[in-house]
Amino acid sequence: MLAQSCRIRKEKTLFILCAIFSTLAWVLLVVSIVGIVYGLLIGLFLLMAHALFIAHIRGHAVKLADDQLPALYARVVQASNVLGLAQVPDVYVMQAGGMLNAFATKLIGRNYVIIYTDLIEACGDDDKAVDMIIGHELGHLALGHLKWLLFLAPARILPWLGAAYSRACEYSSDRCGLEVVGDLQAASRGLVVLAAGGKLAPQVNLRSFIRQMHENRGFWGSIYELNASHPYLPKRIAALVNVKQPGAIRVPGRNPLAYPLAPFFGLGAAGPASSVFVVVAIVGVMSAIAIPQFAKYRQLAEATQLEGALKHSEAVLHAAKLQADAYLQEQGSYPCSSEELNYPEFSAYAAKMGWEPEVNCKYNYLAFYYNQNGQQHFKAVLLANDEIRDGVVEK
Repeated sequence: MLAQSCRIRKEKTLFILCAIFSTLAWVLLVVSIVGIVYGLLIGLFLLMAHALFIAHIRGHAVKLADDQLPALYARVVQASNVLGLAQVPDVYVMQAGGMLNAFATKLIGRNYVIIYTDLIEACGDDDKAVDMIIGHELGHLALGHLKWLLFLAPARILPWLGAAYSRACEYSSDRCGLEVVGDLQAASRGLVVLAAGGKLAPQVNLRSFIRQMHENRGFWGSIYELNASHPYLPKRIAALVNVKQPGAIRVPGRNPLAYPLAPFFGLGAAGPASSVFVVVAIVGVMSAIAIPQFAKYRQLAEATQLEGALKHSEAVLHAAKLQADAYLQEQGSYPCSSEELNYPEFSAYAAKMGWEPEVNCKYNYLAFYYNQNGQQHFKAVLLANDEIRDGVVEK
């Protein structure tokens, strides 16, 4: 069985929307030289931080293998085969001070699954519950959720969209877990362990637990879930029931008022940073860094352009000086205006650059005047000896 058949339709739609938004965001980043620099720096920092985290896992957790916790490793191999994974990922177990959690991650093309021993112990003798946990995490890998993680990063922080896509991925991975377990009630128990813990999970009334989802359809419950990366557990179990028995459970909708207001309360909710405040903060920080740098870049570009224009202006001045020499031989004096100089390229170049030209027969020079850093500068050629001079105009 291939995991692709477990992907819910909503995930596909949300992925397309996330991909469109992220593509636009990355294009905007690429066209900005400043954005590329800071994007690479941030990416390098995140990569190093993640690499250090993986190093911590490798150094402090136990890696499953044929000769290391073989019974548990065999369940991982079986789940990988069920979901059609080409390669069994590296799976580690580690204690986490009572936390009931497991997660999948990726580093430079290599897949990892980390399962906290407290969660495995909470499942007790219920091997099916363990299979649900393993199947869910392997489902993230089989469905390619981590493959697109970096590319979809811009969309993942976007209010509404990022959290909605994350929840859809969880529903799809739950289906993978159900497929591995092969039993609806056992898979549901695997999820209940996350809520009630190991001792009480077997005693939980599943029907009653599912009905709890109606308690969170109000304003604050809707606010929380719209910003959360994971759906409420009763909803996740209800979704599994509806996989096996389509339409058996009616899932309540959310409070309509929560949708426009959810981003403003995102900082108080669990899950990804899908808050408008976070987005504004990120934009603000990046702007504070990028805008001054962009201003410096623009000034440098303008200075470079001006330097090239001034260098070319010397050739124009020398050519105009030759025309002035010809006028001197014909008329016995140097020209006193652009009309008398009769060298259109002189005035045309000044007009092109936004400069002011001058033909001066009192002191015998040709000059261009231009503004730089709030001051008026000149570039001139002395007609008597063809000497180029430049400087700041004295007021």
